Amino acid sequence: MKYTNLLGEEIDTDEEHKKHLKINPMVRAQGKGPEDKRCKHCKFFYRKSYSKVYFKCEFRGDTNGLGTDHKANWPTCGKFQPETPTL
Repeated sequence: MKYTNLLGEEIDTDEEHKKHLKINPMVRAQGKGPEDKRCKHCKFFYRKSYSKVYFKCEFRGDTNGLGTDHKANWPTCGKFQPETPTL
């Protein structure tokens, strides 16, 4: 959907929404973490399995909705801690 803002600029809301989804909200809140790691390498990242698998971050909470779904391959945030290996 497109609209014109008060400055006369044409805005494509679908493109703006896609840009927003590509950004890890924790990076905005906590700053960047190690460049060579991803959220899936963090001890605070977890998976919820039902009929589908949902990825979550302990710091973002869990509303049982897509608002708190987290992407495994997002860049890490400043709260990053390496996951401990399980034996």
